[in-house]
Amino acid sequence: MSDPVMLIEQANSRGTLYAVVEQDDRVAYFYLYPSELLSSKYSPRPCWLRNLQPAPEKKDVAAMKEGMAPMMERRFCNHPEGKEPLQKELITIVWMEEGDGAAMMYDGELLGVIPGWGLYSEEKAVAYAADCIGADDDDLIFPLGTPATNILHKRVTQAIDFWKGWVEETSQQWSILQDQFIQAYEAAFGKTQQYYAIDGGQWPPMALAKYEQDDIVYLITLGVSIRPMPWVEILYSERAPGFRRMELAMAISKKDYPEEEIMKMAEIMSGLADRPWKQITWLGEGHTVSATELPDPYDSLILSAALYTGPVINLPPMYGDAVNLYWLAPVTELERAYAHHKANAGYDLLEKMINSGITHLVKKREEVEI
Repeated sequence: MSDPVMLIEQANSRGTLYAVVEQDDRVAYFYLYPSELLSSKYSPRPCWLRNLQPAPEKKDVAAMKEGMAPMMERRFCNHPEGKEPLQKELITIVWMEEGDGAAMMYDGELLGVIPGWGLYSEEKAVAYAADCIGADDDDLIFPLGTPATNILHKRVTQAIDFWKGWVEETSQQWSILQDQFIQAYEAAFGKTQQYYAIDGGQWPPMALAKYEQDDIVYLITLGVSIRPMPWVEILYSERAPGFRRMELAMAISKKDYPEEEIMKMAEIMSGLADRPWKQITWLGEGHTVSATELPDPYDSLILSAALYTGPVINLPPMYGDAVNLYWLAPVTELERAYAHHKANAGYDLLEKMINSGITHLVKKREEVEI
């Protein structure tokens, strides 16, 4: 029995997950492995691809006991006598836009899919294989089926089209999106005063635009919403399109904060813009994040669209999804603790803030009575 040979290894855009295809002389598998930093939070996910030898009649328990990848049992694979080994030059990895799931193509055909939502629950850590024709209820590998029976075919096609749109040298996507967002922001806050790239030279292009109006500095991101956020699909299911894309904003009173502190807040925003993909998480209404660089007495930020009381901002849709514009409001240690004292208490804190007359405008204020 031969040791497994790695045919391909490819990281997602932030190096948080690695796609690997391996085979020995019995079986070929596709895996997603978390990075070392995330290995305590997420588990590796396997996807059987094909048997290279005659299939066993029953579950390959012996292989699992030996710490080896199990073969698919005969009744569940469409090639009971085995298939030829995979050739690495014919393998392509397609990452889902969120970066938490991937598909494996072989000579242009879809062989396996490890969906992103399987990352967040051991009970749902399933994968789908083209050569699988059946499964028991407790199995982790299921038939990929056809485009008519499994929406994952459509999801992979969408991902392929998405990436093609960004790698083509003639692509004008960013300049078009850039213009659309700037027009929406300028319609509300006047001419763009400054524009900062905040992507660090990595894809996707992201920026922070600065506006000034009536002694208020407005800082608003653009480009963050190009990627849908991880986690959202499993949390919101069919409603996910309404929650998976975001941009961030702050409105800061120049009467309360000098330019130096305003720019520190801009730096905090810049770092927060990439957080969902660097940490495989998501951000939404009522979420809080720590930010020790904030001026006293604040030590955290709460995200909210509900706090906003300014002019309407007509953000362009992103790949058919609505884009949420979350305003960042500083909160104290006590306020953040209240937001965490029970599930979804961030909404309760926002209600208290709104009832106390607090809006999206960042200025010096009294602590909310908890």
